[in-house]
Amino acid sequence: MRADRNFVSRRTFGRLAAAAGFALASPAGALSQEREAPPLGSEFLFDMQLDVGPAQELGPRRIVPVTGGTFHGPKLRGKALPGGGDWLIRRPDGATELNVRATLQTDDGELIYVWYRGIIFTPPGGALYWRTTPVFETASEKYGWLNRVIAVGVGRRVPDKAAYWVYQIL
Repeated sequence: MRADRNFVSRRTFGRLAAAAGFALASPAGALSQEREAPPLGSEFLFDMQLDVGPAQELGPRRIVPVTGGTFHGPKLRGKALPGGGDWLIRRPDGATELNVRATLQTDDGELIYVWYRGIIFTPPGGALYWRTTPVFETASEKYGWLNRVIAVGVGRRVPDKAAYWVYQIL
């Protein structure tokens, strides 16, 4: 043991660092009581059906153009403009990753850019899992609230379309 009064052993330093880090990362009182996580809520935003054109096959990569479509919900409705696309990649584990960009135009003429990533997977003998995470960008004052929304899309099979029910996470 060193006689230097400023010396702190590695063991003591480790204990102090762990305690300090835990205290900083924990909300007040968390050490003394367990807390339940609040329930996660959602609110339906809209049903979106994107028209798609013929895919370009590039090995595991697939590029699918968005050629149009529609969306409608309680707070907004309109159409998808041509010019977007989906850059999919089939992974070795059987899942497909989505990477989509599209421009929506509301029925009152406002533009909303939407992009999302997602996963499509159907396990052997299981149900389709198709989820996306849309992010919205708009300069519209009326629809500016979309810029601050966390959303989840639930995909479904519709012939010749990419179809989603989109929900705001509350």
